[in-house]
Formats: sequence, structure tokens, C-alpha cells
Amino acid sequence: MSPIRPIGPTPNRTILALVLLAACCLGAEVKVRLRVRDGDTGRWLAGVHVRVGDSVVVTAADGECVVPAAAGARLTLTASAEGFYTATDTVSVTGSDARLVFKLYGTQPRTAIGFVRDGTTGKRLARAVVRVSGDKATTRTDSTGMYVIPFPPGDHELVASLPGFRGFPRRLSVRAGDTLSVDLPLYDTSYAVGEVAGRVEVQGFGAAIGASVTVEGTPLGTASTRNGDYIVTGVPVGRHRLIFTYAGCKKTMRVINVEAWKSLNLNVQLVQRSPTESR
Repeated sequence: MSPIRPIGPTPNRTILALVLLAACCLGAEVKVRLRVRDGDTGRWLAGVHVRVGDSVVVTAADGECVVPAAAGARLTLTASAEGFYTATDTVSVTGSDARLVFKLYGTQPRTAIGFVRDGTTGKRLARAVVRVSGDKATTRTDSTGMYVIPFPPGDHELVASLPGFRGFPRRLSVRAGDTLSVDLPLYDTSYAVGEVAGRVEVQGFGAAIGASVTVEGTPLGTASTRNGDYIVTGVPVGRHRLIFTYAGCKKTMRVINVEAWKSLNLNVQLVQRSPTESR
């Protein structure tokens, strides 16, 4: 009797077919859809020149342009426009159409200014060092405790330091042409304090502007910014109740556990009161 032969391709033939299919797909032409936006304002930028090798394409009114490429290729893209810093990025092109978003930042100067203070007494601290993490920008406060420092594009941490004191970094983004005022508190290293930060929103409505945030039983508190963000710093280590109040909303309480020299993130959504409810 003749031996029974398997019907269909053998495992080796199957592997070979897959390799040939992958090789065909690897060189297939795909489109890289690139959009360029203003990193400070978020608006899409038209007229940006995008260089890919020896080719240059220009973004349309919606900030988009299309770059042809071969699947499996690795492209280096450079975007440039008048009044903005040039940005370069590398993208690996897959077998399907790729999408990429560039951020360009304006070249106008941007500055952070403020005072470094003793977070406990409020006294302004002279000769404190203020620096931007990951950047060369460094300065010292003057005799009144004031600092002025150039700020690079994008999000960066601003840090103050002084012998015998310790503080918390502030993550900031300063728009081109703007000056942002930020005070930096420092605390005696003999104290054990932390901070709590986050965002306050009204359920279904977005950011709560000017919401009151207080640490029960202490004089510590703040109001949320126009983005709903808040920071309460210098909170003693241990358990506390954080109280949130806002016009037209129910008072909200959260129990927090503060650890030494750590920042606790706490976002809160407030619920609106019905017309018959009291605070």
C-alpha cells in the first residue's frame, strides 16, 4: 500500500509562503498622514514645510500633509515654519497607513517670575537657587526673594532650593511671549510636610473655576485656577479631611493620607445641588 500523503502545503511550504507574503508587504507603498499643531495654543498650523529626505511637502489649512513611504521603512521627518522652532522626529512605517502629530513651539521668549518664600512664615528667601529641570536655565533670588528665569518650550519642572530648606517641583508650561507668575515655597527640612494637588470639576460641566479647597482644622487652603487645577502645599504628614466647596454644588469631603515630601494627586468631581437642597 502506498503511504498516505498529507493534503495541502507542508509546514515548510507554509512558512515559505508567509515569508514571501511578508516580503511583498514590506515594500508596499503606504501613506504617512502628518498633522502639525502649535504646541502652545493647540491650533493646527498651515504652511509648515515638512522635509523627508530630499522631498518637501507643505501642510494644508487643517495642518495636514501626506508623505508617501514604503512599509517597514524608518523615516526622519523635519517640520519648520517661520516664527517656530524646528522639530524633528522619526517614525517607523507599518503595513497600514501611519499617522503622526508634530508640535511646533513659537520662538518668542517665555519667562517665569515670582518669589521664593518660607512656606511656614511667608518670609521671602534671598539667594535661593531656581532652575528648570532638564534645561541649562538657572538663577538665584535677589535680596527681596524674587527670581526671573527664561523658560523653554513645553512642559518642564521649576525647582527652588536653599540649604536647610526643601520644596516641591512645579510642572509648568509657559506660552511663547508670556510671563507666568509662580511663587515657590520652601520648608525647613526639620518639618515633615507634603502636598496635595489635582483638578476640581463640576459633573457634566467641566472645570470649576475658583472652587475653595481647604484642609479641615488648619489655615491651609487655596482656590482652583481657570483650568480647575489646585495645589495645597505644606500639609503636615498624616490623615486629613480635604473640603471642596463651590457655588451651586454640594460640599464634598475627601480623606487623604499625606506622606513626607510627597505630592498626592486627587481629582474631584462636584455634584450640583437641586434648588431645594441646602449646602
